[in-house]
Amino acid sequence: MAEPIATFVGRDQELRHLAEEFGRARAGQPRLVVVEGPAGIGKTTLIHRFLEGCGTANVLFTDGDEGEVLLPYGTLVRLFGGPGGLPRRLAVLAPGLDDPAGLPDPLAVGAALLDVLSERQLGEPLCLVVDDVHWADEPTLRALTFCLRRLRVDRVLTVLMLRDAAALSGPEGLVRLVAARSTRLRLPGLRAPEVEALVSGLVGGPVSQRGLARLVAHTEGVPLHLRALLEEVPPAALDDLGQPLPAPRSYALLVLGKVARCAPPVRELVSAVSVLGLSAPLHLAAGVAGVEEPLQALEQAVREGVLLERSSTRGTVAAFPHPLVRAAVYRDLGPARRSALHARAALVAEGEQARLRHRIEAVSGPNPELAAELAELGRAQVRLGAFGSAAEHLKAAAELSGDPDPLAAEAVEALLLDGRVEEAARLTASLPQRAHPAVRGYALGHLAMVRGEVEEARAHLVTAWERAGPPESGLAARAAQQLAMLCLVRAEGRQATRWAERARSSPGYRFSIDYNRYMLLTGLGISGQIDAALAATADLPPAATASIAELDALLGRGLLRTCSDDLAGGLADLSGVVTACGERSVPFRMLSMAMLGQAEYRAGRWDDAHLHTATAASVADDADQRWLAPVCHALAALVPAARGDWPAAESHVAAAMPARDSSMDAVAALAHACSAAAHLAAARGEHGRTVEALEPLLAVRVHDIVYEPGIVQWLDLLVDALVALGDLERAELQLAGMERLAGRRRRSSALAAAARCRGGLHAARHENDLADAAFTAGLAHSGVAGLPFDEARLRLAYGRFLRRLGRRKQAQAQLEVGLGMFARLGARPYVDRCERELSACGLPRAETGSSPLMRLTPQEQAVARLVATGMTNRQVARELVLSVKTIEYHLGNAFAKLGVASRVALTTKIRAPMD
Repeated sequence: MAEPIATFVGRDQELRHLAEEFGRARAGQPRLVVVEGPAGIGKTTLIHRFLEGCGTANVLFTDGDEGEVLLPYGTLVRLFGGPGGLPRRLAVLAPGLDDPAGLPDPLAVGAALLDVLSERQLGEPLCLVVDDVHWADEPTLRALTFCLRRLRVDRVLTVLMLRDAAALSGPEGLVRLVAARSTRLRLPGLRAPEVEALVSGLVGGPVSQRGLARLVAHTEGVPLHLRALLEEVPPAALDDLGQPLPAPRSYALLVLGKVARCAPPVRELVSAVSVLGLSAPLHLAAGVAGVEEPLQALEQAVREGVLLERSSTRGTVAAFPHPLVRAAVYRDLGPARRSALHARAALVAEGEQARLRHRIEAVSGPNPELAAELAELGRAQVRLGAFGSAAEHLKAAAELSGDPDPLAAEAVEALLLDGRVEEAARLTASLPQRAHPAVRGYALGHLAMVRGEVEEARAHLVTAWERAGPPESGLAARAAQQLAMLCLVRAEGRQATRWAERARSSPGYRFSIDYNRYMLLTGLGISGQIDAALAATADLPPAATASIAELDALLGRGLLRTCSDDLAGGLADLSGVVTACGERSVPFRMLSMAMLGQAEYRAGRWDDAHLHTATAASVADDADQRWLAPVCHALAALVPAARGDWPAAESHVAAAMPARDSSMDAVAALAHACSAAAHLAAARGEHGRTVEALEPLLAVRVHDIVYEPGIVQWLDLLVDALVALGDLERAELQLAGMERLAGRRRRSSALAAAARCRGGLHAARHENDLADAAFTAGLAHSGVAGLPFDEARLRLAYGRFLRRLGRRKQAQAQLEVGLGMFARLGARPYVDRCERELSACGLPRAETGSSPLMRLTPQEQAVARLVATGMTNRQVARELVLSVKTIEYHLGNAFAKLGVASRVALTTKIRAPMD
């Protein structure tokens, strides 16, 4: 952490704001403050002064490094003083930091960082400070975003310093976090009274008001420029109107002037450090510079204020005092000198990444040999799932290649698979109009696909397919694969299967490994051929032993098993994929987590389902995956809707629903969104809104997904609502089609849901014998399907019917079973309905009651259930990806609501009704 300047003036309002935010953090309200302003405005100095005055030594500080912006997790490692200072949880991940193909996933690093922050805040509030965020490496920012989004009641004040928050080009999730949840302090230039105090402190004497006015106008009150100018200009010159003040272009000239006063070996050392970055181990800089006595050279550079001396576990480090100093020196190097120094740096740099960077900077024009080397490395990293590193190498290869266009398309693909959508958009926009139509078509089509612009994506991708160019480019396979995914988004199962098969048979398929078998299997499944698709997966290995390329087939099989009532098989496949897919793309990991959450929801594992679907939705937002975000949010709405957590459910439904002016091309997303909205309305008992939510699906003419049993649940909700509204003719029409397909597919879950609807429809017509038979048949199907929420709803409907017939004991039996199932799920609105029906029966009841967990919020329930299994607070925090402080907060609330004072008592309390 750099030393603050000796003279500090002004900034009283900003210091008050920081103190207020720190007070809120001390009270358990985590705060995020963004301090922004141009270089030299005094951001770092302000934070130093604040930390001196806030009375805490519990500070974690790091800064971005322009020279290491491509070094994964470099900013995070500096947060703890280097690899040797990493806390245990992060140190476990450290061995992969130097291996591009084995870099730890930012989500895992973010979870580990969250655990570290939980420990650090136990004694006193923690200040986490990140300077020069605009130069921080992307993996660190993604891990930091994941961590900050999960602080709930933590005593943590996070301060991010950067030049312009509006121009922040980091992860989309961080941009949204800064925009929505931060207090922003924009530092203006110093005013005349503050400049006067600064000048007085620096030069030791007064300056006239006229001189101050000139100084403020000339520097715009930027402290760094003020200091630089006052080092060069004596105070008396400020009053000499006949003598113009020098511009602190100023800053560069001052720096270069200091460098010029140094001896030749010193200048060589300073130039070498500028090539290596903002700082460098002295022995490496000496090797690049060819300096025999580097300590003597560093000593003079330090005296001149050009370099700083720092210590590290690797020995002496030479560092620039400010990035502007390094920029001035580096930019003053001529092209030939700069190239020569980078060539030398490539010979001595530590790590393959650094050596490659210097080799790239050393070339002055196209270099097909180096481009081919970088391209092959990038493609190998794609096959290993290291998409971030692959993108950087493919971009560099494109710039050095004599024919950059195909490599640029591959770089766009790698960026999109790494979740870096905006960067991919910038690279795509830079493609020249003369670029091959297939290259432009693929880049534009893949980008439009990720952004959810379905029709635009189709047009571009068809162009790429038709104009694919040389077979070795692999563009035909890539375009076909994206068209297969596009067809799934449009709910065109048969077309998706055809495009997936074309991708597999196209030249260059080996370069395109993401999703292909998943799309092939899902295309078959949503078009009514689940049995055939499952038969084609009989030879798949377990996820633990599967290759990276086999995981997409397991993902497809897991989804199809889930939709065909093989929940045990689906959960086994999907949980295995989620565990093993750390080396797959961001979209693949997000899709895997969402599909696992869907299976867990159907199986009644609602705490796990809520965790996985909410995380998938959060990652989809962070990575700007608009094509899949609606599905993730729709699935994430199901558990809070059924549990009566209306704000959470409403938020997810709103995020899932398409905009009013958007087309209905993304049928899959529309089906899930409408279903989620209907589940929310049904949980509230709002029948009219249930029908209204589902009306858009009645206008969809595509059969696949929308009407296929077991894929998206909505027809039974529609029929139930129509019956409740008395619209029995429409209910009969929709139910008849549902029954035909459910019978044809032999899906027990769909048959049970159809029987529940049929029983309700007969009951509304007063056809009591037929209703009784339908409900009884439904229970038989439900026992095979194994969907506890659906079975509980069936028993509630059957119990209500029996009570109204006066068969109260039989009604009570059904309702009490349903009540127990709802209570175990935490479905409070449905528990209330069962309780009302049981009260209306007017019969004595066994002292079962509802679960004590029903008194708790969903978050408190999740914590209490895990604590009851014997987990510690830290283990629960890791399981739920929350801080320990948040777990303590929810656990304390659970203790109070349940009237217990210990973990043992809590366990006894919540387990007793289940025994």
